[in-house]
Amino acid sequence: MTEPDPCLDEHARIALNAYQDCLKACAAFEGFFLPELEYSADQIWWKGTFESNAEELAQRIQRYLLEANMTGEGCLELGAPSTSVTTLEPKRKHWRGRRQKVYRLVAWGLLGEVPTKRRVVRHLCNNRLCIRPEHLEVGTQAQNLRDQQHNRTKNWPHQ
Repeated sequence: MTEPDPCLDEHARIALNAYQDCLKACAAFEGFFLPELEYSADQIWWKGTFESNAEELAQRIQRYLLEANMTGEGCLELGAPSTSVTTLEPKRKHWRGRRQKVYRLVAWGLLGEVPTKRRVVRHLCNNRLCIRPEHLEVGTQAQNLRDQQHNRTKNWPHQ
């Protein structure tokens, strides 16, 4: 009898936790939109996702995390071939009439907030293919640029 692979157990645990966290974030989402303000199509899309498609969003996030490959550094990579033969780019998926980068679905879905122009998803591990929730954080573009500069000189401790 073979022993279960600890990476698969951790992988499944991460996906299950993300599923549950997404449902909690969507349930806690306060769709407070002021009628006098103008909202972008992206913001309206996210509002509808949180309010009407929470279960499907949670299932998709769980599925994408299970599809991803665990690296030795602890990242969960989900990439797609790019125009360059030697590199991959972040995976995009089509859902609800939009093509979204998977890492954005994961980060915003677990946060339960509507994205704004000034906020971006940061890869704390400096791996654009990573969709592991613990490696993603929403912040400003200035923070994102500081992360990149810092990671050029020092490796981020993954665990």
